[in-house]
Amino acid sequence: MVKQKLGTLVLVVWHDAHAASVGWCDASEIDDAPCVIRTIGYLIPDAKRDHVTVAQSIAEDDDLYGVFCVPAGMVQSVQVL
Repeated sequence: MVKQKLGTLVLVVWHDAHAASVGWCDASEIDDAPCVIRTIGYLIPDAKRDHVTVAQSIAEDDDLYGVFCVPAGMVQSVQVL
């Protein structure tokens, strides 16, 4: 990922962990498709090692609201908006 500054608006596409069934199932019933998530927020670079961190809002005094950290290994792409 290209180094971005605090507050750059980004779209993060990532694969989430998810339940493969709601109860007992046969292994052949497990779908191999990933659970693709799209998160939009303001990038907070270097906030948490090995994670892509975004905030929903940044106040005038730089306080953050709705901070979300996605493990880097789950991230498929980060696009500047």
